[in-house]
Amino acid sequence: QIPVLFVVETCLRCTFCVLGETFSYSFLVSNTGNVTIGGPINVTDENAADESCPAGDLAPGAFIACAAGYDITQADLDSGSVTSVAYASGTDTDGNPVDSPTDTETVDAIQNPALSIDKTALPSTYSVLGETISYSYLVTNTGNVTISGPINVTDDNAADESCPAGDLAPGAFITCTASYDITQADLE
Repeated sequence: QIPVLFVVETCLRCTFCVLGETFSYSFLVSNTGNVTIGGPINVTDENAADESCPAGDLAPGAFIACAAGYDITQADLDSGSVTSVAYASGTDTDGNPVDSPTDTETVDAIQNPALSIDKTALPSTYSVLGETISYSYLVTNTGNVTISGPINVTDDNAADESCPAGDLAPGAFITCTASYDITQADLE
């Protein structure tokens, strides 16, 4: 008697790009041995918690399709991929556990790093030599991956640009500042 299970894991989507996006895994579980594998036949996937397989035993040469889902996290987007390892299990005719070899599936992220900036100045007019204009920059992460700090602003009129320390998660924003002293050339 040779009880053998084999599993092939497939992701039904080849890429992902959105936080919280759910993609589905499909598992083809086959009995490649010469004895019936007793049910329930289960699939264990390190990334999923909702694995499901049809009920019943699995005869030699037979196969079943199992399924599971996985919700994309920010860590998945930031790392650029999700790798999943799965195996199938059942029991032999004596009730002993039978596990398949593992199968690995990697799905790549479509990373879209992007920043936007909105600059404002106070005051909005000037009339005195040496008057200081205060600039404020709203910097927003408009992409789908975390932008590693330090975040910097470069302004061709300022030399004292300053931004808060740290990384910038998607959808998050920071306010940076700088100043500029009016010259005679500016007035003229």
